[in-house]
Amino acid sequence: IRDIIKIEGFTINTSEETVSYQGRDIDLKGKVFEVFAYLAMQRDKIVSKEQLLDALWIEPELVTPNVIDVAITQIRQKIDKPLGITTIETVPRRGYRFCYPN
Repeated sequence: IRDIIKIEGFTINTSEETVSYQGRDIDLKGKVFEVFAYLAMQRDKIVSKEQLLDALWIEPELVTPNVIDVAITQIRQKIDKPLGITTIETVPRRGYRFCYPN
């Protein structure tokens, strides 16, 4: 896994769990950070909830897929709304896609 992911103004540091956009730090922690970073690494690919659960949770069968919806909502509240951009696209019945810049 790459430690630093750079995408058009975003710097995602997976080893330190930090995200910044154009030099401004964004507060994403825990699974919300992991979902964001994972989608960024799979940039432009559609990732299903099942793929996210399998990749990020030790025991995905013990977690409701709703945790992904909650994480995506948090990403949109902490990144997309304040910055006026869209980073994660919902692909109906298929999953999510990191679509910035779109």
